Amino acid sequence: MRLRSWGAAFVSALAVTLTIGSGVATAVPGSPVPDQSMVTSRYVDTEIVPGIPSFGAISGIDQTANGDYAMISTDVGRAGPARFYTTHIDYYPSVGQLGVPRFTGGGTVLSPLNLPLLPGDAQFEGIRSVGGGYVVVSGGAHQFVRQIGPFGTFVRDLPLPAAWRPTRTAGVNGQNGLTGVAVGPRGQISVITAGGLRQDPGNAARLLTFGSGRGQSEYVYRTDPGKVAADVIAVNNTDFLVLERGRGRVTSIYWATTRGADAVTGKAKLSGSEKAMPKTEVFSANPLPQLVTGNMSGMAWGNWLPDVRGQNYRARMLYVVTNNMFAGPTRVHAIEVRFPRR
Repeated sequence: MRLRSWGAAFVSALAVTLTIGSGVATAVPGSPVPDQSMVTSRYVDTEIVPGIPSFGAISGIDQTANGDYAMISTDVGRAGPARFYTTHIDYYPSVGQLGVPRFTGGGTVLSPLNLPLLPGDAQFEGIRSVGGGYVVVSGGAHQFVRQIGPFGTFVRDLPLPAAWRPTRTAGVNGQNGLTGVAVGPRGQISVITAGGLRQDPGNAARLLTFGSGRGQSEYVYRTDPGKVAADVIAVNNTDFLVLERGRGRVTSIYWATTRGADAVTGKAKLSGSEKAMPKTEVFSANPLPQLVTGNMSGMAWGNWLPDVRGQNYRARMLYVVTNNMFAGPTRVHAIEVRFPRR
């Protein structure tokens, strides 16, 4: 069921005050940088992705070019080896409607020996375009951050900090481990955990950024009770959108910033008293009871929408993909994010 006709009614319900400090951040090219301003969002449309025999369990999505997107599957073994797909998704702003996504290609994520991964060797949770290829993250039993070429060939694994390395009592924690990846304006790679490391409080997710020759940095992202962080996407050098998911497919998207948060870089164990990244909700599925959300799992920026004379904001599309676990259709939800003009 399409909800375009009544999605606009929720703009005011989803308006939030966003305070991110008075400094100037470097934005993703072309994006405005809100500063103590109002950011709103509006649900627009949903489209089901037509299936092919191996398609399903999509956990991550990212824009690679105008209308072109990469998607990655958590599957490794059930319907094929670890793999990603390339797709094309049109959006028609004049009518507020998505086109039917179509497949354009894909590849297999290979091991450090450039061989296919064995069943169970990965559980891919996110994908971002970077350096002519991709960066992917694996959670579950085998957690790693890997750069691959455009066809899936191995480039390198990024080293996790000592506190993140899994042991019986510490480190990334199974399904509470690596769950999303972001790439910032300078090409810096950030990853987020669903929740706390084994030695940390359960809701104390960590955001780790691999700097460009400047080492690593870590911050705490505190999830809502009963929710996990499912994905992260960069807005600028210090700010991110974080997708949180709870039971019953309850889903929210928060704007979070490292400004004002305590750095916990290299900290072996969190006490729970650290000042977490300030966050503000910019989208909630709660006011949309008729929306079949699915298992919202990954986010991707789309295009900026055409300017309208006299409009006091600029708008950019945000797409959220669902992970159907091979039990139903994969959905792409379109959300319009409105940035106030400075």
